[in-house]
Amino acid sequence: MPCTHKALPDAAASPQEILAFLQDPASYPHHPTRVQLIQTHASYVALVPPWVYKVKKPVALGFLDYSTVERRRYFIERELQLNRPLAPGIYRRIVPIVRTSEGRLRFGGKGTPVEYALQMRYIPQEWVLRHRLQHGRHSVRPATIRRIVHHIARQLYLGRHPSPEVLAWGRLERLRISTDENFEQTRPFVGLTLSPIAYELIQHYTAAVYERARPLFERRIAEERILECHGDLHSEHIAYAGRRILVYDCIEFNERFRCIDVVNDVAFLAMDLDFYGYPALGALAIDTLVTLLQDADGAALADFYKCYRAYVRGKVESMRGTAPEVPEEERASAQERARRYFQLALRYATVGSRPTILVIMGPIGSGKTTLAHALARELGWQVLSSDSVRKTIAGLRPLEPSPEWLRPWLYSPELTRRTYRYLWESAVGLLQSYGGAIVDATFARRSLRERFRHWARQHGGIRMLFIELSAPTEVLRHRVAERRGKPTDSDAGLREFERLAPRYEPPEELPAEELLRCQATAPIQTLCRIVLAELMRRHVEELP
Repeated sequence: MPCTHKALPDAAASPQEILAFLQDPASYPHHPTRVQLIQTHASYVALVPPWVYKVKKPVALGFLDYSTVERRRYFIERELQLNRPLAPGIYRRIVPIVRTSEGRLRFGGKGTPVEYALQMRYIPQEWVLRHRLQHGRHSVRPATIRRIVHHIARQLYLGRHPSPEVLAWGRLERLRISTDENFEQTRPFVGLTLSPIAYELIQHYTAAVYERARPLFERRIAEERILECHGDLHSEHIAYAGRRILVYDCIEFNERFRCIDVVNDVAFLAMDLDFYGYPALGALAIDTLVTLLQDADGAALADFYKCYRAYVRGKVESMRGTAPEVPEEERASAQERARRYFQLALRYATVGSRPTILVIMGPIGSGKTTLAHALARELGWQVLSSDSVRKTIAGLRPLEPSPEWLRPWLYSPELTRRTYRYLWESAVGLLQSYGGAIVDATFARRSLRERFRHWARQHGGIRMLFIELSAPTEVLRHRVAERRGKPTDSDAGLREFERLAPRYEPPEELPAEELLRCQATAPIQTLCRIVLAELMRRHVEELP
């Protein structure tokens, strides 16, 4: 690991001193009026247009080691070498931060080097893909995603033939290093940003995929799908203006993260598109890649790698959200992002990327609403409740009790038809941004279930999964009686229960792949875990 300069121990600068230096506009040769400083888990990034200065933090996080100034200098050199071809004109030079004879810090000039900064040209925020995704539903078009994937493939994948050393990173035992490392490093965040259920099931999913898809992983090596890739290909590291595309911040600190499956590389971009509410564009990114590379097997591993990528982002944001040097407001934002990334990772592990409507159905009193909201907390999806919709149509507030005289009409066939149509249309709307929705409704009649299935077939590409809850009649009757007088969106009391329960039509017509039956007598967290575990098992079995 060559290094031109070595910092003297007595000249070393503390992280606090470096941070203060970078935050001071007077430190910069071009005299900016202000400094916008961004902290990641591993770097300080000072935005001082028309320049950016990046300094690596003295940290050792397991997957990277910047613990000495010599290592930081080495990895800055690697970053410059790897990124210059991907972002022409952006990466300028390495600038030493020196301590002068008066003891002050400055960029370059005479003095003892105590740190090193990478100087880059500032990229306007409005060019950055993440900024575009966050500002306007139609700011990023399908043609743009195709063009970006084509550009990345030409730069990194097409016509490349990896060395045996690179291919070796595709072996299962090496892939496990990264996933095992993630699970170990996220253990402190369980209960904070990562739910215990997600932590457990994502580990089970990862192990199950390794077991079932071993021949597929071996084919990836034989077909030379393991290449020196970018490694950190999310939307904040892609920018474009006109026909110019810039890809930057390629991983330099760990070959294990850069020498990866090409689908793993683009899965990061696809996952980020999903995260920001563009699941159709996320699917397009994968489709474009596998078509361009004539990679028949690639799509089968997309959910696995998207799960891995979402989990990594959850880990990184959790680290940032608990770092004491990060301002409190930024820590809170990072923790919220971490929760959303972990929810997304669990979605990939249980239902995958296909647009999915989960219908929680069953008799009155079976606990549909409780389970629906437990699943929503784990998956990050929204719940659409037939009880709330009925009341809204009737001009009532969701928790407002309905008068007895209104209830025959409230549960009439006419209002039921209107309610279920509204549920369907709302669910389809949620699919466009979230890729899924949870519908909480009795679905007591076969005709109502068939209507949803018919609409799904008409729409194309939507998967329906009915989760039926059941319990002994006396348990159901007791539950309905217990909610009398409590604030709830359901006004179905014992009278409605006795009238409607005999009319319930079990979903015998549903094929096994569309139906999951559960006894609703277990504690809610146990029931939630059972449902998600079964969804995960089915998802793994879909692998070739």
